[in-house]
Amino acid sequence: MIYEVSHSTQYDYDAPVATSFAEVRQLPDDVDGQVCVRREVITEPRPEHQREHRDYFGNLTATAVIRERHERLVVTSSSLVDTSARPTTFGTHGRRPWTSYTAERAAADDLDAIEFSLDSALVARSPLLAEYATPSFGDGVSLADGVMSLCGRIHADFAFDANATKVDTPLDEVMTLRRGVCQDFAHVMIGALRSIGLPASYVSGYLETEPPPGQPRLAGVDRTHAWVGVLVGDGHWIGVDPTNDQLAGPRYVTAARGRDYSDVPPLKGVIFTDAKKSKLTVSVDVAAQ
Repeated sequence: MIYEVSHSTQYDYDAPVATSFAEVRQLPDDVDGQVCVRREVITEPRPEHQREHRDYFGNLTATAVIRERHERLVVTSSSLVDTSARPTTFGTHGRRPWTSYTAERAAADDLDAIEFSLDSALVARSPLLAEYATPSFGDGVSLADGVMSLCGRIHADFAFDANATKVDTPLDEVMTLRRGVCQDFAHVMIGALRSIGLPASYVSGYLETEPPPGQPRLAGVDRTHAWVGVLVGDGHWIGVDPTNDQLAGPRYVTAARGRDYSDVPPLKGVIFTDAKKSKLTVSVDVAAQ
């Protein structure tokens, strides 16, 4: 599949902004089997300075500095991505017993295995999460089978509810509520895997959505999405989506990878202003070509 991805974020302020500093993680790269054909970020007002660089985790990141006074900030990213080679199965990966993939069994210089198995800002390991993961990871169970079992259980045990949680809702509260959105379900799965010693990452990106039967596809109504990366050795990640109980195959576009959401928000920054209020408008479109 080839997708045209457009992501527009607009802030309207109730007073002028003197300076804006923005950091954008909406730039698909050649990762996870996908190939980015082109990409760009356009900022209005026009920035005084804008550049692309790689962050600590290797994600392509755009930074912009806007010194023109403004009451509206619009950041729009667009990309064309070929996702045909994204994996649809684990293939030969993850077929050994799951215990052989734990951070404890990794080489001393395998930084991904070590770093992505530790606590992070929004995901802390716990006995509760280890207990939740355990039924999926019995003796001799392969990593692939255990991961898909856990993915299916989260999908069955947790209800999608956009009003149940916020960006900073603690993980233990999500476990109690058993409700939330893709970010919450990804954090639950990451926490469960890390709590039994398995490295797991948070993946931010996009998913092609389908309209209800008989309804036309509407532009701009898609959303960003989040899923889980499971480390299967040699720096190779397999994407797993507990929100939809499936692998992150050709309908997915990876934008960034981190330890949890706080590492890879699509847009963050700092503004200098006396404004007290702002209005946020987001439009995302993922269109098959």
